[in-house]
Amino acid sequence: MTKRYRGKLETMIEDLDLPNPVIRSYYRDGSIKQYVRDHLGLRTEATSNNVRDFGVPKAIDALPQLREAMAAVTDRYQSIQQDILETFVDRGQLRQLAEPTRLPNGKRIPGLKLDHPRQLALMHALVRFAHIAGADTFTTRDLHPTTAAALDSTPETYRLASLRYDLAKLRAKGLVAKVPHSRRYRLRPQGYTICVVFLKLFERVYAPLTAGLLRPIAADVRLAEEKRHRLDRLYHQIVTDLDALLKAVGLKTAA
Repeated sequence: MTKRYRGKLETMIEDLDLPNPVIRSYYRDGSIKQYVRDHLGLRTEATSNNVRDFGVPKAIDALPQLREAMAAVTDRYQSIQQDILETFVDRGQLRQLAEPTRLPNGKRIPGLKLDHPRQLALMHALVRFAHIAGADTFTTRDLHPTTAAALDSTPETYRLASLRYDLAKLRAKGLVAKVPHSRRYRLRPQGYTICVVFLKLFERVYAPLTAGLLRPIAADVRLAEEKRHRLDRLYHQIVTDLDALLKAVGLKTAA
């Protein structure tokens, strides 16, 4: 654009007394608008009162050229929105899992922690294939020896009452359900997913990265890149990408 530009150049949100507002962006004698149709589909429509703004002659035989030009406008508009609309946004779910749960009777149940050893050991026991093969239900006594082993402990040291206390935390968050009229429990599908996520985050991401950052192996510096284990290369790439992410969001690492 130059100082000879004429026409509108603005974006506005219009409330037209419809179920959803309309976003409209103007350029010269044309515009592009977005709105939700039938509560399901997001429609993006480009319009123009002067096709010469797109470098297209005003003629019927130029219709295919005009269609391509306006389709390119729509693609660019959506591409820019994709760049500025982050999909990885904290919506509070992780925080809610960490917060205590207040039961209807007033009892307070502690929340879940990403690095709690007893909780992670219980999650290890819950995601074992043995429970799926056994009708996908279990008792606390079924879990007890496996959880103690994952905790590198013994059933005598990690008592059954402690396991029931830890299991109550997952049950309060809706990850584990009690089978009616029995002493058996069932791990819900969402509970299985959350358990796997917690275990993977701690054992495959947080713990290895923390060890590599706080106490790296000195000999790795002298090791050729192609001789490093594939996982080591990926962990190193995460560190590099984290540095790039900090710079992209405007944060600087300490010297």
